Amino acid sequence: MAIKITYLLGAGASANALPLIKSNPTNGKLGLPEQLKGFAENYRGSSFSTSDMANRLIAIAEKCIQFGTPDLYAKYLLEIGDRGQYELLKKLLANYFYERQALPFTNSGQGCFDHRALSFLTTIAQNEKLPPNVGALSWNYDNQIEIAAQKLKPINSQVHNRIKGFTCWPNFQDSYNFDERIPYSFKEIFLLHLNGVAGYSYSERTFSEKTNAVYNFENAGNTMLSFAWEDDSNDNKRIFIEQRIEYARRIAEGTEILVVVGYSFPFFNRRVDDMLIDAMRSTLTKIYYQDPCLDGSQLATQFNLTGEAAVKIEHVSRIDNYHIPYEL
Repeated sequence: MAIKITYLLGAGASANALPLIKSNPTNGKLGLPEQLKGFAENYRGSSFSTSDMANRLIAIAEKCIQFGTPDLYAKYLLEIGDRGQYELLKKLLANYFYERQALPFTNSGQGCFDHRALSFLTTIAQNEKLPPNVGALSWNYDNQIEIAAQKLKPINSQVHNRIKGFTCWPNFQDSYNFDERIPYSFKEIFLLHLNGVAGYSYSERTFSEKTNAVYNFENAGNTMLSFAWEDDSNDNKRIFIEQRIEYARRIAEGTEILVVVGYSFPFFNRRVDDMLIDAMRSTLTKIYYQDPCLDGSQLATQFNLTGEAAVKIEHVSRIDNYHIPYEL
């Protein structure tokens, strides 16, 4: 039987196309908070622009800079009960990532696309299909893997717009052979976004709907974006909150090899990360930790992977492509 391999993706997995949290003085790349401010300032020139909304968005972006991360500022807004600003911050994040990735869907060869995602899917694909023993859990809001799956579709396919075997959630519309009659009841999910995904809004009727306009912040709908701390008590996307844990556990269960790409296991995600490791604890034998600086040794203590429960942790410092285990 084929070894079950699960990828856990963090912001570093998309770093060739999209910003990390902190600015990089060596290459001049701005961090995500600064990028959000630039996006908010560009909103002024859109057809949806109002001076009040523009000021609110810029103020939110500046607070993200002060707090260091959008996540920390979002948690602050939730703690003080400012639900309006909290939801607007999520829309700012969602619309920013959606706008940055809009060009690749035109197949023009431009726009923000990390080609490592395409190299990854191309490498693991077999007979024009993704292998069933490989899955991916992503903490990213972006659509880099979905764009890669679209680029990898067979050239003679007139019906399907993704490579065979590619299913994703909660943006199930981007899956191969999507059937609207069964919108999010997949037997297998290749890619699951743990915090939701940019470019979609939550719908009571159809679960998720594609975003129509990047700068339409006045829309009363809820973005299909979330944070790890959200649960039934503080978020109205009930179906998403309930199912993301169920589906994530299903992907994690039975994992023998875990490949961590560009992810540092931050504090706010620990509750979900603990659940994921617990789900694979009885079968997990090895972790490949791909990061140019951190070596992953901290995971042994953080998740109690020592003693009789010891799991081998191997550091992968090269980041030119997603690591492909020799066990695959």
